[in-house]
This record gives sequence, structure tokens and C-alpha cells, in this order.
Amino acid sequence: MTTIQCSPGMNLFLGNNGEGKTNVLEGISYLCLSKSFYGAKDVSVLKVEQPRFIVSGSILSEGGVEYGVRVEYNREPNQKSLTVNKAKIERASSFIGQFPVVVLSPEQSSITFGSPSDRRRFVDFVVSQSSKTYLESLLEYRHILKQRNKILSDILTLRNDESNALEPWNESLVRVGTRVIKKRFEFIDAFQDIMVNSYTRLAGNEEMPEMTYAPSFLSEGGRIETIAEKFMQALNERLSDERRTGYSLVGPHRDEFVFQMNGLNIRSYASQGQHKTLLVALKLAEFVYLKERCNETPILLLDDVFSELDIQRSKRLIEIASDCGQLFITATDERTLQWSPLASAVPKKFYVRQGTIEHVENATPIH
Repeated sequence: MTTIQCSPGMNLFLGNNGEGKTNVLEGISYLCLSKSFYGAKDVSVLKVEQPRFIVSGSILSEGGVEYGVRVEYNREPNQKSLTVNKAKIERASSFIGQFPVVVLSPEQSSITFGSPSDRRRFVDFVVSQSSKTYLESLLEYRHILKQRNKILSDILTLRNDESNALEPWNESLVRVGTRVIKKRFEFIDAFQDIMVNSYTRLAGNEEMPEMTYAPSFLSEGGRIETIAEKFMQALNERLSDERRTGYSLVGPHRDEFVFQMNGLNIRSYASQGQHKTLLVALKLAEFVYLKERCNETPILLLDDVFSELDIQRSKRLIEIASDCGQLFITATDERTLQWSPLASAVPKKFYVRQGTIEHVENATPIH
């Protein structure tokens, strides 16, 4: 069993690759989200030949209330349990957002480089932590979509006409999906300025990033009744295509979020440096967005990101992040941190070797 006494400010974990630094951040992710931030299955997180894992910790809220959180996973029967102050949490979704967390790692470069699903996942994760109603609508939408796709698949494979069976699912898809779309428009309206401010703090104001929402059947937002009307119209127009493909082609699951830099799509025109800076800016903006809406300061996890940035932007990130409350950083070499003289925090330093964590007393900033 490994126990860590964390600083309420900056915590720095140093070690070579494969020594277990990221496992520390995954443990924090389990305490805040009941799952790994990598999206890994619980069984793949478990050590080889081990029957179970347990992550437990004490989290102090903004209001001074202490919460004891415990997550246990058992290989057999592939079951996970979550308790807060010894009370069992039946639905993990009801727990999301209670202890907001923001994670930045190189693997998340897919948000700017990758497919539309990567960007939808980013937006859904942020909004779900700040809005339980959004998370509930999203989960309900996915359930309805699964049922509707089953009918479309049967129509395709069995060559039978069950179009009438789609009607109640169409109504449900529109009703719930419209709520998801409306909330996504509201998110973009609030998030855009925060993102621009974060990017400017990192890189100056010569470059102007923009994030826009492009639903699968809309060119702009509007009243919820208008969105629902256009949604149903699009479903009717694409019915023959859906019957031919066997799955739903219209709805929030097909939406895109577009990033531009100075008016140009970053997937086609941005440099690697611009991609990296935008990713960092997105995560800093996520921190601000959640802090404003959750009435809790999120925990910030920076997993081996400083080696990806140039010296100046590393210094600015350290400067900004050091004012963000509780912060956890992993790195192979502390020299990559490029310590900013303006950073307000002195890190509590740990070395990680083969899964063993050693605290180093009297750590000082690296200049």
C-alpha cells in the first residue's frame, strides 16, 4: 500500500518513464471521477495477477468539509464500488462534478489533432462536470440512440420495413438531443472568451484562436423549439440514408467543434507549436470554466507536458498553474519545468521509483 501526504499547493512527482508517476495521477482521477482519465477499463488499470485495487483519499472541499472517498475494483466479478464518507454511491454519474478535476497530458493532443469524436468527448467531459442535468441528458440520449440504431440495423439486415417502430424513438431522440445541443451552444458562448484569454496569457495576442460549434443539421443556434423542429426535419430527410447504412446519421453524436487560428482551420494550417499551445489554453480555460460553475476549485493534473513546450511557454504555464490551487505535476527531469520567477508556489517534491514514492524534504524551485 502506498500513502501520500499531498501539499494543498504544488506537488511534483519525478521519475523515469514506466516508474509509476502517471499512476499517482490516475489514482487522483479515480477519487474525483471514479475512473481513469485515460479512459482505460478498470481491469487494464489493475496490476497483472492482482485480484483487486483500492484507491482511497481525503478531499477537503472549498467550504472546509472533508470527504473520505474510496474506490474498490475486483477482477472477479468485474465489479467496482464507490463510497463517500462510507456511504455507497449507486450511480457513478451522480458523483461526477462533486470534485472537479482538469487533466492535461500529451495524449490529449487528439482534441485539436484528432477526429470530431475527440472534440465531442472533451466538451462533454467539461460540461458534464459542471452540469448534472447535461450529464443526465447525455446518458439518456446515448441510451435512446442505441435503441434507435438497433432498429435501423434490423431494417438493414432483415430487409423488413419497421419504419413505424422508429417514430417513438425519433421523438425521444429529438426531445433529449435538443437539450444537449442547446447546452453545447451555451457552453461555446461562455467558453470562447475564457479560451482566448488563456491563449493570450500563454502566447501573446498576435494569434487569435476561435472555437465554434457545428451541429450535424444546424448552421446556428436558436430557441429550443426551433432546434427541435429542425432536428425532426433532418431525421425525416435522412431516413432513406439511415435505412441504407443501418445507423443514425443526425444528432449530437455527429456534431463537430471547429478550432481556428486567425481564421484558418488549425487541423490544416496550424504548426505543432500552435497545437500544443492551444491544448494548454483549452485546459486552463476548462479550469476557469469549472471553477466558476462548480463552486469548487478544480484539482489540476499536468502529466509530463513541459517537455512538449518551449522555454517561454513552459515558464508561463508554471506561472499560471501555480495560482490554480492544488496542482500535481509529473516529469522525468525537473529541468524541463523551466521555473518561472513569478511562480507563487514552492513544490512538494517526490521521487517515484518502481512504484515506490519518496518525499524529498525542503524542495526548492528550479531556476
